Amino acid sequence: MGSHRDVFPDVPALKSQLKDKRDYRIRARDRGAFATIVSPHGGYIEEGTSALARACAGPDFNFFDFQGLRTEEPQELHVTSTRFREPALMTMLAASEVAVSIHGMGEEDDMTIWLGGLNKELKESMLKALREQGFLVNPDSPRHRGESKLNFVNMAKQKGVQLEFPNNLLKTMFVGPRRFAPSGRCIKTTPVFDKFVKAVRQVVHAEKRRLMKLNAAELSNK
Repeated sequence: MGSHRDVFPDVPALKSQLKDKRDYRIRARDRGAFATIVSPHGGYIEEGTSALARACAGPDFNFFDFQGLRTEEPQELHVTSTRFREPALMTMLAASEVAVSIHGMGEEDDMTIWLGGLNKELKESMLKALREQGFLVNPDSPRHRGESKLNFVNMAKQKGVQLEFPNNLLKTMFVGPRRFAPSGRCIKTTPVFDKFVKAVRQVVHAEKRRLMKLNAAELSNK
C-alpha cells in the first residue's frame, strides 16, 4: 500500500481501460471456505504478496489474487482497499466468516509487519502467533490500519485482519530478486516465508475451531 494517489478510482474503471491477461489477471478459488485470503495488489504491484496469499490459502481456504502484470509503473494498477470491489471477491467474502488480506507497503525500511483489521480476536491471535515465529509486529501502526468498514477485508461475516509487509522483510522471504512469475511458475521461497504461512494458517484454523465450539455451545443452550 503506497502513499501514492490511485490512478483508477475503482476496479470497474481499471477494467474498462486496461486489458485482461495483458495488464492484469485475477486468480480466484471459491472453495466455500471458512476464510478468504486476499492479495488485492498482487503480481508486480506489491511483488511477493501473490505468493504469500496463495500459500496461506493452501488447498482449503478461499483465495483471491489481483495480479498487476505491467512491469513498468505497476503501482498504477493499485486500487485502495476501501474502494476495491470485484464480484468474485465480494461473493466469497459474503459467505466467509473471516478474511485475511496481504499487502506490501513499499519502501519502508524496517522489518516490522503492520497488523490491522476489525476482527479483534483474530488480530490478537495473529499477533501472538507471528511473534512466536520470530516476526516483529506492530498492532498499532501509524497508518494502513485496515479499520474502515469499507475496507473489503472487513466485509466477511466476522470481519478480518490486514497484514502490511515492508519491502526489507519481503526480500528475506524469496530466493533471489524475483518475487512474482507471470508464467505462474512457483517462485523459490525461504524458511522465513514458510514460518509466516504456518503462523497464518494455524491461526485461521484455530479461529474456525473456536467459532464452531461457540456455535455448538449456543445450540445446546437453546
